[in-house]
Amino acid sequence: MTSAASSCAPSSSQAFTVLIPRGLQAAVEGLPTENRQELLAELFRLAALARQEQGQLPLEGPYMLRLDVASCQVSVELDASRSRLTLVGLIRPQPLE
Repeated sequence: MTSAASSCAPSSSQAFTVLIPRGLQAAVEGLPTENRQELLAELFRLAALARQEQGQLPLEGPYMLRLDVASCQVSVELDASRSRLTLVGLIRPQPLE
C-alpha cells in the first residue's frame, strides 16, 4: 500500500494517513496527469478536513464516502479511530462511442 501523512496537522495531533491500496495504484497511475493530481489533492484535502473535525467524527467504525472527483466516481473509507482515509474504489467513466 502507498501511504502518506497529511502534512497540515500540528505535531501534537495525529495526522490522518491517506492510503491507496496496491490494487488501486495502477488505476490511479493510469489517470491523465491532471486528473491524477486533482484526485490526490482531493484525498489529502479530505484527510486534512477530517483531522480538523476529528473530535466530531463518529468513532464507532469506518464509514464510506462516495464522490465525483476528476471525472471519476471515487469511494473512500474514513476511519476516525485509526486516523486513516483509504481509497477503496475508483471508476472512470467509459467514453461513449
